[in-house]
Amino acid sequence: MITTSQMYWLIMLDNIVKFEVLIAAASFLTILAFIGSSCDVRDFSKRPRVIAVPLFAVLLVVSMLLFTFTPTTKQMAAILIVPKIINSEKVQTVGNRLYDLAVEWMDELRPAKPEKKGE
Repeated sequence: MITTSQMYWLIMLDNIVKFEVLIAAASFLTILAFIGSSCDVRDFSKRPRVIAVPLFAVLLVVSMLLFTFTPTTKQMAAILIVPKIINSEKVQTVGNRLYDLAVEWMDELRPAKPEKKGE
């Protein structure tokens, strides 16, 4: 028996892996930007840049989280429909009968083994 929750996590696993890669790249770029803004030798006001870099990082992480955990229309359709189909009693009983029929059909089509000369 599969639930919609299990189906959601199965579908989202690829996005979670992509998120991990993006978060690592974003962290690296944020560190570089923060170091670059604090190493400015000019006497300009550093306050806007020092505030902007962490703010940008937070907004980037929030947007990536939303992108990662929000399913597309097709994914949402699969999340809702596949468990209903798989958990249906009709599909389960027909599936067993269909399997048995396929095995019988393959047995009937199997070619006979040729007899060896000398036996």
